[in-house]
Amino acid sequence: MPEIVLDRVSLDYPLLGAGDKSLRALMANALRAAGQPTRTRRGGVVRALRNITLTAGPGDRIALIGPNGAGKSSLLRLLAGIFRPSAGAARLTGQIGTLFDIGYGMEGDLSGYDFALDRGLFKGMDRATLLQALPEIRRFSGLGGFFEQPLRTYSDGMRVRLAFAVSTVITPDILLIDEIFGAGDQHFFEPACDRILDKIGRSGITVFSTHWLELADRFCNRAIWLEAGQLRYDGPVAEVFSAYRDQCPHA
Repeated sequence: MPEIVLDRVSLDYPLLGAGDKSLRALMANALRAAGQPTRTRRGGVVRALRNITLTAGPGDRIALIGPNGAGKSSLLRLLAGIFRPSAGAARLTGQIGTLFDIGYGMEGDLSGYDFALDRGLFKGMDRATLLQALPEIRRFSGLGGFFEQPLRTYSDGMRVRLAFAVSTVITPDILLIDEIFGAGDQHFFEPACDRILDKIGRSGITVFSTHWLELADRFCNRAIWLEAGQLRYDGPVAEVFSAYRDQCPHA
C-alpha cells in the first residue's frame, strides 16, 4: 500500500561562496525552481523546510497551500526524491509520479517520438509498456505528423502538450502535482484538467500544491498549510481553508 511518512524533516540549501560563481548560479536556478525559499539563513544555508512531521495513506488527497516561498515546491521535490532531508527521516512506499518539470530533457534535435521514449524510460516505465503507450501519447498530444519531427520545429504549446501527455500516461501510487498549469491552449486545457482529475481519482495518494483553493476543495479530503517552511495547520479541508482565508483574505 502507498504510504508517506515524514518524521521531523528539515531541508537546507547551501549558500556557496563568491569564488564558486558557476556553482552559485546553478544553485540559484535550483532554488528558483524549488519555490524560492527565503527563510532563515544559518551557517551558510537557507532552511527551506523546518521540522515537518506528517503521514499519509491510501485515499489521502492533500491540498498543499500557503503563500509564495512557503516551501510547497521544496516539500514536493523532497517527496519526489529530488532532495534528501538535511535532518529527520522520510519514507515513501509505492511508485511516485510527478507533474512538475515536465519539459525536462526536451533537446531540440530529438523528435517527439524520441522524447516520449526517453522521458518515459526516465520516469521508470518498462520499454514494452511504453511502446504500447506511444500511440496514446501521440493521440492525446494532438501532434499528428509532428510527432516524428524535431522538437526545434515545435511551438511552445506543442511542447507543453507533448510533455504533459508523456507525464500523465501512467497512474502512480503517489501523485505529486505542483500547480495546475496552462497546458498549451484553451482547447487543450479542458482535457488536460480532466486527465489530471482522473489521475488524482485513481492514484493511491495525491499531494497537490495550489493557490486555487476552490478547485482543491472539489477533490481533496485534507489540507496542509505551510508557512515559512513550517507546517502551520494539517486537518480537514474546510477547517484549514477557513483559517488560511482568515489570515490571508485575498488568497
